[in-house]
Amino acid sequence: MHRIIALGAFDGLHAAHRAVLRGATAVLLFNQHPQSLLAGLAPPQLLSDEARTARLRSFELLHIPFEEIAALPPAQFFREILCERYHAVALRCGHNFRFGAHAAGGTTLLRALCETQGMRLSIVPKVMYQSQPVSSSRIRAALQNGQIEAANAMLGRPFGYDFEVVHGKRIGHLLGTPTLNQHFTPGFCVPRFGVYASRAFVDGVWLPGLTNIGLRPTVMANSEGTCSPRERSETHIPGFSGDLYGRRVPVRLLRYIREERKFENLEALKQQIQSDLNACGEQSASRL
Repeated sequence: MHRIIALGAFDGLHAAHRAVLRGATAVLLFNQHPQSLLAGLAPPQLLSDEARTARLRSFELLHIPFEEIAALPPAQFFREILCERYHAVALRCGHNFRFGAHAAGGTTLLRALCETQGMRLSIVPKVMYQSQPVSSSRIRAALQNGQIEAANAMLGRPFGYDFEVVHGKRIGHLLGTPTLNQHFTPGFCVPRFGVYASRAFVDGVWLPGLTNIGLRPTVMANSEGTCSPRERSETHIPGFSGDLYGRRVPVRLLRYIREERKFENLEALKQQIQSDLNACGEQSASRL
């Protein structure tokens, strides 16, 4: 089989990644982010492995252990992996693509290697946002600063997750605002703590919501017993009362409303939640 292979980390499938994927028939994917082996710590995930696979379902996925190719010199990687193993007839990559041991190879070397084999190479130009190239690191920084709309613009879609809904302390029910509780998986990019306008995908329909991300300081202060706080996502869907425990519910963050903070009591928190819901409605109306 002759393949047009897209090369890159594809860790976020953001706008620049999708430009590289355009026109490819196959995608080379590593079993781990290269930095997890090279630096000992992978950057926070923008997509779960399952979500990335689902978004790439129209491509042939070429999975390879990164440790298998990490020490290969660039020319050997090109010859043994791309040519001999995967029979590439054409390659696509970004303007800053690096390959081979110690990232010694760049696009200039890759073009020269392709020319020796009569192989086509498409080097995709920078995809820009606010005069700077789109990158996974820029998106992570935007998320961690609460700049969700900038992150979404660079991703080309709303940032989100689909973790399993777990049981909480049912404080939301007492306040009249039941929530979907979801724990972030280790290694996933946690956005800035705070309250977001959001939406959740329930039974085939996207429903508007209000999501709090953080440690729930007011709830923890009013809870009996002691337990270690754990960062989580809590999404309230106005008017929804179904049982979603144990299901993986997609949540998407749309706008940052305010920072997470501790209130004097649960009644004050209840009043603030209503204010947040009103703010979501007002912002949505202003964009119609």
